Amino acid sequence: MDELKTRDDVEAKFKWDLSAIYKKEADWQNALSGLKKEVDDILVFKGKLHEAIELERFLQKYVALGIKHDSVFVYSMLKFSEDTSNEHWQELKDRVYQLSTEYNAKTVFVRKELSLLSNSDIDNLMKTNSNLKPFEYFLREYARFQPYILSEKEEDLLAQLKIVLDKPEDIFAAFSYDNIVFPKIKNKKGEEIQLSPSSYIVLMKDSDRDLRKLAFEGFYQPYNQNIDILANIYAANLLANTQLAKIRGYNSALEMSLFPDNVDLEVYKNLISIVKENKDLVSRYNQLRIKELNLDKLFFYDNYVPLVKQFDREYSFEEAVAVVRESLMLLGDKYIQLYDKSLKENRVDILPSKGKRSGAFSWGTYAAGGYTFLNYTKKLDDISTFAHEMGHTTFNECLLYDYLINHAKSNDEKKYYIDSYLEAIRGTFFRQSMFADFELKTHESAEKGEPLTAKILTDIYRGVLAEHLGPEMTIDENLDKEWSRIPHFYNDFYVYKYATSLSASIALSQRVLNGGPKEVEQYFKFLKAGSCKEPLAILKDAGIDMLKPDTFRVTTRLFEDLINQYESL
Repeated sequence: MDELKTRDDVEAKFKWDLSAIYKKEADWQNALSGLKKEVDDILVFKGKLHEAIELERFLQKYVALGIKHDSVFVYSMLKFSEDTSNEHWQELKDRVYQLSTEYNAKTVFVRKELSLLSNSDIDNLMKTNSNLKPFEYFLREYARFQPYILSEKEEDLLAQLKIVLDKPEDIFAAFSYDNIVFPKIKNKKGEEIQLSPSSYIVLMKDSDRDLRKLAFEGFYQPYNQNIDILANIYAANLLANTQLAKIRGYNSALEMSLFPDNVDLEVYKNLISIVKENKDLVSRYNQLRIKELNLDKLFFYDNYVPLVKQFDREYSFEEAVAVVRESLMLLGDKYIQLYDKSLKENRVDILPSKGKRSGAFSWGTYAAGGYTFLNYTKKLDDISTFAHEMGHTTFNECLLYDYLINHAKSNDEKKYYIDSYLEAIRGTFFRQSMFADFELKTHESAEKGEPLTAKILTDIYRGVLAEHLGPEMTIDENLDKEWSRIPHFYNDFYVYKYATSLSASIALSQRVLNGGPKEVEQYFKFLKAGSCKEPLAILKDAGIDMLKPDTFRVTTRLFEDLINQYESL
């Protein structure tokens, strides 16, 4: 396995070009300095947001300022993600956070004044000044928050404390990305392999079970050694979140987290319920793995190795680009042109390197467009991740797997792609729902005032594992401490979005795959809707009702159908 390169040693063609946001760092520095003055300029509108003309003037400036702030913030975070050990960008990221904190503190009056506007007030303002019509959804969203807005003094205090309340995530990131020391292991040839988040993912798919076990145990070693510290960091995050929900008057931390997206609690609870309802499917998939891999017991390190080994090969990034492009052709020329343009402009950061943040994401700015962040290791699921991030939707992944399965040249190749799709659904729908269940249980424990020690968190997680993974999975002492290494737990109640987005994407993709131009156009209207209304309403307009449990059952039925297809070959 190749040693990780430094950022400077990675070829330019594999690194993104952020010049569309700022040509050079000096431009970013100037923009950051300019923002401080523009934030103060907003203060002249204090006490005037109930006046139609002043409200329009304010909104124009507020939106422009938001776009500039977005560019400054995103640029610093993208640079920091390139190498989280880079002290220079760590310092600059902190400066942006500090500015954001000051901005939030100074503009407390905005939330207070806009949230005091009732829907009838908004109607009257738009009658008085028709130029406010484009801001209607924005204004009505503020009106929704009225019950949870505190006094100006209290809002000011919370705004100033935000940087402190967010610190558990920063502490975990510093430990996980910069200070953690993973051991080296040896393969059967006696070659040393340095464990890292990127190499771990690759090793979990290696056909050598002994090597997988060594990698699994070695990877968890630093987390196990620091389990009490990690428990305290996560407990601090839970307590900050639950106390903030209580202060604002929400019934729970879950309600507070879902409220900004206007997502009903039933969506979250239906997801977990349907997953538990279909845990026999996970058991059936586990039984398939035991049979195909000829195992006596199934351990977590057996979860990712391909069932059809001869097609487990490496794919160059150029191959990934080509196959994803082919799978998206049914969306039409305009979509493909945007896909090609993004690659031509070097908007994808591709290879892992020392200090680089793990995982993948899609991010960008209103002014400069989007960027894609990868840690590409040449495996099939890296192609799937690439497809996902290029559209920032699992819809693209669904199209990719459908294309691969239908263009397989043999039964074994088809089985390989089916197994990969099964694993994608298991990892995104079933696994992320399991994480969501753990988050819900730990937040509920915090809300009840129960202790949150390492042992208690581990016991909760072990119980969740047993509920979701079925009796075929052997839960060992490493797996039951998995909670300690999941970064998304510091972005409260976020992981459920992976599962719900996959369910929505599968439903949407089925419409496109089984339909024609009309269904493609409906999908594009869904993408173009932006923030014209709440997300669930936009999805409902596209024919997907996330409040109905049957929407999640589309995913479980597909999972079952894929198992049936595999077993029939």
